[in-house]
Amino acid sequence: MGQALIRDLIIPPLNYVDLKSNPDADVLFVFGASDGSAYRQLSSWLKKDDRHFLIFIEEQEELFLRGKNLPFSKDPKVRIFYWKQGDEEIFNQIAWEFVFLRFGYISPGTDVKQSAEDFFTLLEHYHCGIDLLASDSEDMGLKVLKNVIKNLNVLPKAKLGISLEGKCAGIPAIVCGAGASLDRIAPQLKEIQDRALIIAGGSSVRALNAHGIRPHLVAHVDPHPPYRRFLEQDNFEAPFFYQGRFCYSLLERAEGPLVVMPDSGSYPLEAWIAAELGIFAERFDAGWTVANFCTALAAHLGCSKMILAGMDFSCGPDAIYASKIAGEENRAKLIEIQKDKLYSKRDWLMSAEWTASFAKKHPGIQWINLSEGVDLPGIERREFSSEMLLPPSSFDMSGFVHALIETAGSPEAALEKIESVRKKVRDSFERCLELCGELLKVWEEHYPHSPLEKGEYALLDTELEQELCHRHFLWPLWSVWKRPILRSSFHPLGQHVHCLLFFKKALEMHLSYLRS
Repeated sequence: MGQALIRDLIIPPLNYVDLKSNPDADVLFVFGASDGSAYRQLSSWLKKDDRHFLIFIEEQEELFLRGKNLPFSKDPKVRIFYWKQGDEEIFNQIAWEFVFLRFGYISPGTDVKQSAEDFFTLLEHYHCGIDLLASDSEDMGLKVLKNVIKNLNVLPKAKLGISLEGKCAGIPAIVCGAGASLDRIAPQLKEIQDRALIIAGGSSVRALNAHGIRPHLVAHVDPHPPYRRFLEQDNFEAPFFYQGRFCYSLLERAEGPLVVMPDSGSYPLEAWIAAELGIFAERFDAGWTVANFCTALAAHLGCSKMILAGMDFSCGPDAIYASKIAGEENRAKLIEIQKDKLYSKRDWLMSAEWTASFAKKHPGIQWINLSEGVDLPGIERREFSSEMLLPPSSFDMSGFVHALIETAGSPEAALEKIESVRKKVRDSFERCLELCGELLKVWEEHYPHSPLEKGEYALLDTELEQELCHRHFLWPLWSVWKRPILRSSFHPLGQHVHCLLFFKKALEMHLSYLRS
């Protein structure tokens, strides 16, 4: 990412706290002051909750080494890090260890103010991103992987979206979000809906329908979207682009042609299943939200002009969405980014940054932003005019789209092959659960001594590591969770047991639907 891009980051306001108050945070960061003075002031706060941690950041190596030798640094709830300008691995390390905890920042002294601001800004950016990345695994990946497995049932009748690359070259795309500003632009969009490819996903489909607009393509990726809002839309016959993670019970409701896009790479098991079924494709970066998925889809189709409508990535104090769509989300989750005027959410802000970054990576596309709300660096915000569209006259866009979908490739995955792959997955999960039970039993037999050097244990451990479930599910999942799980466990033998217990819990959760 680089230090030069700090000013371009779209992040929530930093949560600065006062040492004298009761900080509303789980993890407090102090830039400098590793002499122990801040530790003495916060020691009572540190003891109040098991989730409370105190982190010191030093950019002077001499002061860092001195702090590491002071008694307070031995507190298991204290960390001291040395930060060298340009080193970004530290942000990744901290954000993963303290994933899902609330961060707070102690106001820095004037002598280190700029360095501290730069550090805290980048850390908050990583914190937002990693929290969102890990959120899919918060339930051990259950809601996503269950959808992936269940959605295999519709694969034989789906088309491969990856085969449509560049097929809409020369056609402008209007990519719609559900931001409140969509209501303002909707009348103009209705007038020109046969002069551009209208792509909408998630709640924006329902918002456009409220204005009598039927998008030419709809797209969905949310593993657990608002059911009522989805079922209220009037666009079920439009080509339906999705990823395997989308809610399986709602995918079955789609009446139009199904077009599956490759996974985003978050779940190695999903990629393994696709390869076993003979569907080979590079990962498809769908960003953070369905708005990003729609944007990436328009670029994949070859649209050389990208017009963003209702892509506010924010809301005002009243309406969260366009067309008075009931906001099922809790407004308490909103972050105030402009006093009394503008609110957002972490995933919206990361989605906005992804959009700006994606545009920068695709300079051959003309980008126009008709939306309000959060600014997108590098994308011009403009008022609508029909002259910005090509071609100048209307044509049967819906007919073109349906003819286009007919030309798409098919997965050629018969139900028999799908059931065979599903059985391989289920059998491997079953075997891994047996092996975890046997390994834990060996631990019990040798307690309080370690069985790691025993031949019996080594053989079981090796067999576990060779299972596809371990390689493509358990180990990647543990890589996400091991740092937060072990942040208060420093005994190496305890870490092995924690890992096995984690595996056992994850396997039991997923076998509940794999066996059905």
